[in-house]
Amino acid sequence: MARKIGSRYTAHQVLGRGSAGTVWLGEGPDGPVAIKLLREDLASDQEVVGRFVQERTALLSLDHPNIVGIRDLVVDGDDLALVMDLVRGCDLRSRLDRDRRLAPRAAVSIAADVADALAAAHAAGIVHRDVKPENVLLDTEAPPGPGGAPPALLTDFGIARLVDSPRRTRVTRIIGTPDYLAPEIIEGLPPRASVDIYALATVLYELLAGFAPFGGGHPGAVLRRHVTEAVTPLPGIPDELWAVLAQCLAKAPASRLTAGELAARLREQLPLLVGMPPLDVDAPGSPGDEDDEEDAEDRADEDGGPAEGAGGAGPSRRGGAVPLVRGSAPDSSRDTHTSIKLPSAEELAGHRRPAGSPAGDRRSPHRRTGAEELRRRRIRIGTAAAAALLAAGLGGWAHLAGGDDSASTSREDRDPEDTAPDGTDGAEGGGAGAPGGLPAGIPTAPTAGAASPQGGTGTAPLPRWSSFREAPDPAVRLAGGPRAVALGRTTFVFARGEDGNVWYLTRTGGRYGTWHRLTGISTEGDPAVVSSRAGQLDVFALGTDGLLYRRTLSAGEWGVWSQVDGRTAFDAAPAAASSAPGRIDLVGRTGGDLVTASLVDGRWNAWAVVPTAGRITAAPGLVSRADGTLDAFVVRRADGAVLHLPHANGAWRPSQRAGTLEAAGRPEAAAAGGVVHLLAPAAGGTGLVQAAAEGAGPWGAPGRVAARTADAPALVAADGFLEAWIRTADGGLARAAADR
Repeated sequence: MARKIGSRYTAHQVLGRGSAGTVWLGEGPDGPVAIKLLREDLASDQEVVGRFVQERTALLSLDHPNIVGIRDLVVDGDDLALVMDLVRGCDLRSRLDRDRRLAPRAAVSIAADVADALAAAHAAGIVHRDVKPENVLLDTEAPPGPGGAPPALLTDFGIARLVDSPRRTRVTRIIGTPDYLAPEIIEGLPPRASVDIYALATVLYELLAGFAPFGGGHPGAVLRRHVTEAVTPLPGIPDELWAVLAQCLAKAPASRLTAGELAARLREQLPLLVGMPPLDVDAPGSPGDEDDEEDAEDRADEDGGPAEGAGGAGPSRRGGAVPLVRGSAPDSSRDTHTSIKLPSAEELAGHRRPAGSPAGDRRSPHRRTGAEELRRRRIRIGTAAAAALLAAGLGGWAHLAGGDDSASTSREDRDPEDTAPDGTDGAEGGGAGAPGGLPAGIPTAPTAGAASPQGGTGTAPLPRWSSFREAPDPAVRLAGGPRAVALGRTTFVFARGEDGNVWYLTRTGGRYGTWHRLTGISTEGDPAVVSSRAGQLDVFALGTDGLLYRRTLSAGEWGVWSQVDGRTAFDAAPAAASSAPGRIDLVGRTGGDLVTASLVDGRWNAWAVVPTAGRITAAPGLVSRADGTLDAFVVRRADGAVLHLPHANGAWRPSQRAGTLEAAGRPEAAAAGGVVHLLAPAAGGTGLVQAAAEGAGPWGAPGRVAARTADAPALVAADGFLEAWIRTADGGLARAAADR
């Protein structure tokens, strides 16, 4: 039955239904059109209508061969509709349902078309926010492109933004399709152009493999995998193509290509893919998996009925469509755009890779099912019951022996400041705390539940230090602890002077240079310094306004101070390291929490909170012991324990004690010959404490270094030695050395 849409359009036939509305085949003044009629509850929401009107000009201006053009936006009574060009063909999801996967050349050609569409939209300031196969249309009436792929057109611009109104989604919820959501969206950051790049790379992965890299199963599990897991490489594709895919699936938004760069890089790959057949890749959870039978039995036991997929029903994991209610099927249009609860940091960090699963096992990343969780719960309950019986049997004996096990509970387990932080920082303020201790507006950084995969092979011996010898006196007294970096054979040592300026001294081949002053801002706290490229170093200092500033030395010339972040106030200047050539990584403290950000390809990504086992005090230390790794060290406020937080494969690992080391101030770290060295002010008096570990640990017993200082030291591996630098009692600088 025909239906009038406004005064100019008539809807004749339903083409499909989705979560946001119904698509009709219609007729307008210029011929056939597609009309997306939004749901009645959306049409009756004045806020959505207001957004609809505001978006009208921007959406109508989108004009590109790979974008389904929007001809009109209609607001008429209870009708709210987008009138679009009619594309004769099918959507990409239908093609995947039929063929499961595409030949690499066809898949890359389609992805390049979509990247071109995104480049045009991003240039106009529009972020799509819901790139997925359902929103890619294939024009089967147009001449085919490379690999026989029909031209691809991206549709549904603006739908995600219209649905995502504040009244419909609180800050604790997110809008999107789980399989294609970028990690920063899950962590609460506003959607920017990079989220579309991540989603498109996920679609391309699915076109090649037949399944999404992190998709399938309960939406909460899908979200965890986006944040905590590294993408599994696809065998059988050229290394150059995999490098493009991996870069665009990076957890850090700043690491991804732009849409224009992605389109160009994909088209460069097309000649390499001529004649290549579809990949032969088994999806995780596919038939033949040795755990399928056990999983099916447990699903039947848990659900009270036959297991889904039993009896040869095919893979348990489906690409694209994700039911939100256990046992339900997606709607007929497979549109999974929905509002989902934003997971907490604990939920994101709670995902574990099944024990014994090798890193390269295609099944391992996504094998955690509800059934497996049920089995694990049964094991935990049984273990707990056995432990309770054992404790009951031993309790009387322990009482008669005069012992009380309750006293042996570690402080980490019972300190209320670690388990229920109040979000305040006492007299150490400076950052704006939020409930639960998280600074307002700062999301949680990517975390992973497993320990660092670069674990050490054993403890390392502690170096033997020379006595501290004073360096040339600065022009003004120094007011804080130094930080140092090696640039070639020259060591640069930086510290804040009592005049509020940053001062630095150089030492090359045993000879000191003269003191230099960096003017331009009045600083607080100890400056941080890093060298990310040969011949270049960057200094970071905290201004008296609590904001962070950066200054760069390159080719022997200093630039000017520039503001790194105009919003985030810090309690202490962050520590800096470089985990890859040209990359700068920062960790800092704000409101008692640890936050991190990175500079990649000249762009900063947003600050994010790194979960730690308790609130922290003083500034952190940071070192990169190998490409792609970071090791942060912080002092827990509750007990002075030094915590070690490894970072690898794009995610922060759970914090662990750095042996038994305790400190009264900022810990400093340096890496030499695969050994990480730690140096920090001793708790309860003057002097320094030290510890060492091969790789990521374990940590050996700590030692002491005689030094008349209560400040944090500087520690650097330079010119064949480990060097330690301290501020002397008269405001000068002193150095000690140890063979590494």
